[in-house]
Amino acid sequence: MRGEQLGSKTPPHFELLTPAELAERLKVPVTWVRERTRSRELEGGDVIPHLRLGRYVRYQWGSPELEGWIRRRLYSQSLHSSDPVC
Repeated sequence: MRGEQLGSKTPPHFELLTPAELAERLKVPVTWVRERTRSRELEGGDVIPHLRLGRYVRYQWGSPELEGWIRRRLYSQSLHSSDPVC
């Protein structure tokens, strides 16, 4: 256990995804992901949580922010639909 302190916790691991990789996981077109990343084009401004690394955009798969954004989409969709979610 060299280099580790007792009681220390490892930070959570988030996988960084490109817009194409996120689109693939969500089963949507890449253009849809890009549109929902640009805050100026959305009503309500609820953009997909992302990181800007210069001109590159990345998404933290497994992060609480992205999971919360996805949950909000599921919740708002279920309110407008009479079909069961499961």
